[in-house]
Amino acid sequence: MTLEDIQKLEQARQSKDKYGVIHLLREANFWRAYDWSAWLMTSYPMGEANKPLNVSAKRAKNGYISAWVGFPVSSLQKFVPEDKYVSFEPVSDTQIDVTIELTDDIREAEYDEIRKAVDEWKESLPLNDSKKNRREGHEASSALPRAMRMSDILAQILAFPLESKSLIDCHEFIRDLRRQVSAIF
Repeated sequence: MTLEDIQKLEQARQSKDKYGVIHLLREANFWRAYDWSAWLMTSYPMGEANKPLNVSAKRAKNGYISAWVGFPVSSLQKFVPEDKYVSFEPVSDTQIDVTIELTDDIREAEYDEIRKAVDEWKESLPLNDSKKNRREGHEASSALPRAMRMSDILAQILAFPLESKSLIDCHEFIRDLRRQVSAIF
């Protein structure tokens, strides 16, 4: 599914019965919820003893901010337990729609109000660096002594909250570290 397809799916919520639908999309070995669905999963945590999910966000070339949460396919029951939703509908092998019970303020709100809340939430998220930003950062840091740049990388490793990050977040973090190290040597 392309970003445009996801965008259309997430914005097709003009009827109030669609406000509480979380679209889970399978990508390889992960289920992901994007945009409005991601907002619902973070606003109404269901699983893992209401453990907050890690959220990622990226700005597309057209300026659209895409936000998502994800978890392994094998952990579906942990993050979407049976007793926490109103309906669970497999749409295809790569999509499940989960409808949750919303609070009265959301259920009674107008589409534009909720859309604004979702957009504000997405705008508040830290964006993942683009390749261009990473390259510019490496070029700017190349003037620093090698030991100083390595100590910055070690500080990043020590500060990374591994226990609370998803497998995808860890993979992206390691990939970024490799790029930083290869830019030094």
